[in-house]
Amino acid sequence: MKPADITSLISCAEPVSAGERILCQLTRPDVEANSYRAQYLARQLPVTGTDSAAAAPAGEWTRVSHGWNDSALTITDDTWGFLRATGPKETPQLFVGTAGAEARRLTDAPLGVSGFTFDPSGKRVVYLARTPEEGRYGTDEDISAEAEAPRHITAATYLSDGLGYGGDRLTQLYSVDLTDPGLTAESLLGSDALPKSEQLTDHAEDVRDPQFSPAGQLSVIAGLEQPAGDVDLRSHLWLITGDGMERIDLGMHSAHVHAWLDDDRIAFIGIEHRQSVIDFVAALPGLFIHDRSTGQTTRVTCDETIELEGIRPVIADGCAYVVLTVDGSQRAARIPLDAGTVRLADGELTLAEATGASGAESAPALLSPPELVVTGLCRHGEQLIVTAATVTSPGEIFAIDTAGGLTQLSDFATELVDQPLEVTTPQPVSAPTPLGDVHGWVALPDGEGPFPVVLNIHGGPFSQYTEALFDETQVLTGAGYAVVYANPRGSNGRGRAWGQAVQGDMAAPAHADVLAILDAGLAAHPQLDGSRIGVQGGSYGGYLTAMILNAEDRFAAGIVERGYLDPTTFIGTSDIGRFFSEEYSGRDPEQVAAQSPMTDIERNTTPTLVIHSERDFRCPLEQAQRYYAALQRAGTHTELLIFPGESHGLSRTGQPRHRVQRFEHMLNWWSTHLRT
Repeated sequence: MKPADITSLISCAEPVSAGERILCQLTRPDVEANSYRAQYLARQLPVTGTDSAAAAPAGEWTRVSHGWNDSALTITDDTWGFLRATGPKETPQLFVGTAGAEARRLTDAPLGVSGFTFDPSGKRVVYLARTPEEGRYGTDEDISAEAEAPRHITAATYLSDGLGYGGDRLTQLYSVDLTDPGLTAESLLGSDALPKSEQLTDHAEDVRDPQFSPAGQLSVIAGLEQPAGDVDLRSHLWLITGDGMERIDLGMHSAHVHAWLDDDRIAFIGIEHRQSVIDFVAALPGLFIHDRSTGQTTRVTCDETIELEGIRPVIADGCAYVVLTVDGSQRAARIPLDAGTVRLADGELTLAEATGASGAESAPALLSPPELVVTGLCRHGEQLIVTAATVTSPGEIFAIDTAGGLTQLSDFATELVDQPLEVTTPQPVSAPTPLGDVHGWVALPDGEGPFPVVLNIHGGPFSQYTEALFDETQVLTGAGYAVVYANPRGSNGRGRAWGQAVQGDMAAPAHADVLAILDAGLAAHPQLDGSRIGVQGGSYGGYLTAMILNAEDRFAAGIVERGYLDPTTFIGTSDIGRFFSEEYSGRDPEQVAAQSPMTDIERNTTPTLVIHSERDFRCPLEQAQRYYAALQRAGTHTELLIFPGESHGLSRTGQPRHRVQRFEHMLNWWSTHLRT
């Protein structure tokens, strides 16, 4: 894979069932337009019989949406809606269609619409939109951004990566009456008028994830009003009533997404803050049920072993269908409700009594194989439809029938591109640690070698690599480099203890693990050239790369990207600085200094490329600037690459041209220092 080949990376998400059709969203980078295109495709799929997926004809996908970027498709009995950006520089707006009528734009939100849902009665749609203060963000054409009034800030957190200032443009909830006579097909002919939206919330924090109960009660998730000068990470559920917002207190929990089970019980995926309101390190997202009639919140999944992705659970047949994060993968799973605590043992989910008694009833709940990295799911009759990345594709769609049979329903990676990507399949490798074997991979380029090697380190640290196609690995192997990567202690997917292993000692355990995997890879693959090794990483991976370069002289060069590089200044500049540094690095000055790349930086004599984004508010630009200046002062060869207008997520969601240019600069750096 070459840098410009990112245009062939077609991701698949948001599966939707509609009658005897399934639909999914396809997204691809458009380098020429420097934007992302997204539309929906559909195909027929019968809903009866356990083997219907296998019997369905293949290759009959047809495009059913034609906007520049369409997302969030939602279909009810006779109404459907989606968000559409009509051009590369346009903000998404809400479009709704009813039986016998074309989808029609309903909003003109100045900063765009971010989500919506339909009332089960079909009488209204509610949507989320940022509400700018008067005189800001273009609401007054005579006031430019530079001429806006000063921001008077009293909160501890006031920035958000990818957004910037948020307190003066909070996300609020709005409603549109779908029974308004002005929305009939006849009245819309030749009309550009938009229906009136009613603002439902005026909350002091962003509201999100609106959901209706079967009886039409409306709920959202929102944070608590922050105490002056302090941080509270909890978020609760709120009912939207005619009198405003009524809080459903979740105690020491935070909700990510939720779904109503009935008019009293709400299932949500979230975390529990055990020690304090900022305790978040390796807190495993789990499935909870809150009962409004008793005020009780019950955790269904084990808080030490089972970790869920923040994807809304699909409720059907007395079960919750979820996406489970398991070492190196994301797997579809079925969790029975009201059946005790669900634990993970020997690769299967088991039901145990609340006391944790062993030998309890087993459930064949893992529904998808580990080679599928599941990104979305829906029910289609008795089948489960999932979107997933694979080792050869960034996104395909699959059906799982009641007998456990798996059928691939798409081949987008070959059918929708002019030239399918040539990709390498990574080989597994492992090494021992005090908590069990650390798992990783070696990706080899074509040929016999000897190959220069790049050790790649993921961010987080509570994150993970998977076997799914990863553009960074494929670009490096395409240029002739072997890539070694792993999920060291501190990563997710291995339970709470594994994730907490770097708390208070952010570098040493993971440092040992990634080098152990590197050495294991070198031993297992003699075609790797141990005299030409580089190391790179982003975010926490950038931090760990910097710490390794301070301690090791075995690397020919390093790339430190968007790194957490100065824990002290991070506290006052990062959007998460008020809790991340203290929870991971601690508060003791000597302990923090021992975990800082700025300490002993003069020991880094390895050529180091520093990459950062101008509008990174997660690991702010000053982190890179201070690190770069310190390397220069130490006499180390260093270069600084800054991407204008980009946030912390440049490598994943940045402007397509910048993503190509990033790869080109990385390859130039490695060709210089690894002699290729």
